[in-house]
Amino acid sequence: MKNFLKGIGIGICIGIPLLAVLLIASHITGWPSFLHKNASMQEEFSQDSEVEESGFTGNTGIENDSYQESDSNSEDTRNNESGMAEDSTQVSEDADISTDEASGTGDVLLAFAGDVMFPEAYLDAYNRSGIQTLADNNMLSHMQDADLFIFNEEFPFSLQGEAMEDKQFTFRADPKYVKIFQDLGADIVTVANNHSLDFGRDAFCDTLATLDQAGITRIGGGYNDAEASAPATRTINGQTFAIFGATRVSPSWDWYATDNQAGIFQTYDPARLNAAIKEAHQTCDHVIVFVHWGIERNETPEDYQRSLAKGYIDAGADLVVGCHPHVLQGFEYYNGVPIIYSLGNYLFGNRDGQTVLLETTFSDENPPSVKLIPCQRSGGVLKEIQNPSGLYQKLTNLSFDVTVGEDGVLKDQE
Repeated sequence: MKNFLKGIGIGICIGIPLLAVLLIASHITGWPSFLHKNASMQEEFSQDSEVEESGFTGNTGIENDSYQESDSNSEDTRNNESGMAEDSTQVSEDADISTDEASGTGDVLLAFAGDVMFPEAYLDAYNRSGIQTLADNNMLSHMQDADLFIFNEEFPFSLQGEAMEDKQFTFRADPKYVKIFQDLGADIVTVANNHSLDFGRDAFCDTLATLDQAGITRIGGGYNDAEASAPATRTINGQTFAIFGATRVSPSWDWYATDNQAGIFQTYDPARLNAAIKEAHQTCDHVIVFVHWGIERNETPEDYQRSLAKGYIDAGADLVVGCHPHVLQGFEYYNGVPIIYSLGNYLFGNRDGQTVLLETTFSDENPPSVKLIPCQRSGGVLKEIQNPSGLYQKLTNLSFDVTVGEDGVLKDQE
């Protein structure tokens, strides 16, 4: 008992002075309030982390406004569905704006290629080893890294229908091979050409459905005239684009779309296309026309090609790109706007001739700059040409007051 009482006495003697010291320290340092502030900071950090993890970041900064695509996946809808608070959304948007301003670049890179058609040899190679059997990694990066990659699909995706009678060449491919388009990085294809209905209207509709399901936008053709004549529209880095597809080559007038018939959009009479260009020019920063025209194997454009191109530009087009001749044709500038008369074959049959991938860079203020990526199939694989000086000189000779520099950039000499 004595020991117990003795222990209590010692505890009191030590505890009272210690408590006094602690009280004095708290008065001087404000220690309890510091603990409270630290706890609040920890809570705020936790909340910020939750907002960042659940916040909408977008995918590529590209808004798809094509006539084929609904707007049900708009940013407002996504933010509402994610349950983000209004102030959290504002922080995210402000951060994106700051990043764009800091970069100082609003440039947009569009890549264009000519005619694409897959023979059995392509498909067999692809089945064995994938997309590297058609194009090497360097060329794939040019296609895949562009903000938009656009080319001419010179065949239908379908296994049904009969080949058009009295037509020398008819093409088609199994719809499963749309995966090749995806592997190449295709964003938009034009179906306005002289092979899209080789196997009839049902096969053409299979093509439309196949592209839609693959997420690849189609221009120049649709289930009716309104779809076929409408442009694909895009907003990229704050710049808006309207891209039209049309053909001046067709085996039959029956191939053209009507109000209640699927088909393609024609520009034999350019009045409707010119009117559509004028309308798009009022609301879009850039209007592009991808047109099927000319004479096969002719390296010089027809007079009507030059006339149509200038009419498109007078209506408001900022770039005119052509295909169909299966060979490269020259270039021309009209009122400062580039005209690419024919991109020739790109991946087409077993033909190994020299060709180009066209890269166009758009900015807010300057006309588009145009650069050629020279390429050729070697061993069945599309590869960049390492010494293209001869090709550049030939294209310069075929052009109208335009030279192709050693770097592949087009230069208007007027």
